[in-house]
Amino acid sequence: MNALPVSDPKDTAFSEEQFDKLYPLGVERHYWSRCRNKVIAHTLRKVNAVGPMLEIGCGKGVVVEYLRNDGFDITGIELAPVKALPSVATFVKTGADVLDMDPAVCATIRTILLLDVIEHIEDPVAFLVMVRKKLPNAECVLATVPARQELFSNFDRFNNHFRRYDLNMLTEHLRTNNTRSSYVSYVFHGLYPAARLLLKSKGEREVGFNVPKNWLAELFNYVLGLFFYVEFLVLPRTWKGTSVIGVAKS
Repeated sequence: MNALPVSDPKDTAFSEEQFDKLYPLGVERHYWSRCRNKVIAHTLRKVNAVGPMLEIGCGKGVVVEYLRNDGFDITGIELAPVKALPSVATFVKTGADVLDMDPAVCATIRTILLLDVIEHIEDPVAFLVMVRKKLPNAECVLATVPARQELFSNFDRFNNHFRRYDLNMLTEHLRTNNTRSSYVSYVFHGLYPAARLLLKSKGEREVGFNVPKNWLAELFNYVLGLFFYVEFLVLPRTWKGTSVIGVAKS
């Protein structure tokens, strides 16, 4: 969820405050992370994505940890000099720019993950051109982004978002002349009306995650995460949600 603009990536790298808000210890147990991780893994299998995979803007490695435990061959790179989770410290490189990676390593990457990254970039299409050039053998790009511009709020301003997406916008940003197939879907359908109502009544929302601190909160987040995942599987992908997931394969 880090920012990687085309002009100078270091200008919008996440601050310590942003990381503390978005990646508190135990964030992987929050319902949003639980559902998102499952959706990402499901989609990678759905489109037959292959490894090695690279998550660009991986933060502390929360998703890398989940996907590695789920059997995926994935590593991560993060621009900000944060400390990676101990469990994936050997698979996550922080304080590093993907555009400075060893060409020999870059040549091995087959799938690129950009998870809540490109909304931070002023010109995401130009950035994706550079990334694809740097990772020339990557056949698949998977991205997640915040959805629906009408939900733009203090949360987006805190996180330096340039935009929120709809299905068509993400499809266009991921597409190249070599794209053979694409897939997009809204996620967190049930959160959309709740978010609209919250913004209408309060005008703002919380900017961080509240990590479950007892067994009851843990159970609640587990059940809610599972609910939103099942919802993603059974509801029409065009029904509005608060996030979008998209894939382009060449």
